[in-house]
Amino acid sequence: MITHIVELTVPNADARSFYDFMINPTDERYSQWWPGEHLQFHIVRRGDENHLGDTVFMDEFIGPERRLTFHAVVAEASRPNKITWRMKKAGVLLPATVDLVLNDCEGGVHVRHELRIGFGGIGKILDPFIRLYFTKSFRDALEEHCKIEWPKLANTLFLNIMEAKI
Repeated sequence: MITHIVELTVPNADARSFYDFMINPTDERYSQWWPGEHLQFHIVRRGDENHLGDTVFMDEFIGPERRLTFHAVVAEASRPNKITWRMKKAGVLLPATVDLVLNDCEGGVHVRHELRIGFGGIGKILDPFIRLYFTKSFRDALEEHCKIEWPKLANTLFLNIMEAKI
């Protein structure tokens, strides 16, 4: 199993706002968050009233050289602290999961973005093949992307609040 974790504290933000934004995505709001980098993120098929079982589509650039496009199913939705997406291709769930854990802390929100790719048990013999795709440069680009995008989300949400007050 390959695990990649990025953690940071985002000032002037809160778990509820980040959670609400991520659990009910729209392409317009997603591309507003980071124009040119974030392309699409929307619900393709709805699950239950808490979004458990939603199928989403995401399309974004991870740095100048990588484009990440996937469908995923919301496997866990625990407002306001955790969303888990399980990636899928052609209707088949893949051994790839993204956890977004959000916890309010002094001065902001602590964000933990965890990507797990691969198999447990005997299936882990396939992990070296996954590493051909998920290289060190990809991991570095993903880490840099996360460190830029989460503070950008706080700014986007703040600007949306200010516009709503006008």
